[in-house]
Amino acid sequence: MNQAIQFIDRVEFDTQTQLLTFYAQVSGLMVECIVNMQSVLISDMAAAKQHFESLRFDYEELAEQLIEDEEYNSAGQIEIKPLT
Repeated sequence: MNQAIQFIDRVEFDTQTQLLTFYAQVSGLMVECIVNMQSVLISDMAAAKQHFESLRFDYEELAEQLIEDEEYNSAGQIEIKPLT
């Protein structure tokens, strides 16, 4: 685990865009990690949070690797494909 990357306990879900967002702190800077949940059929925050919590370590591991590889999108976010 990279000590310069820490994940904070904050998860958001936008029902309109179907984006689940969790956050990493990278050398003191906040980075949004986004997951497009349209293919997972999740419709509310409770279901999104339950999905994320059940796969939290997998999502964080993927995000950590993408951050280390500097795979940021044009908005400075890390995009992750939904896990099932």
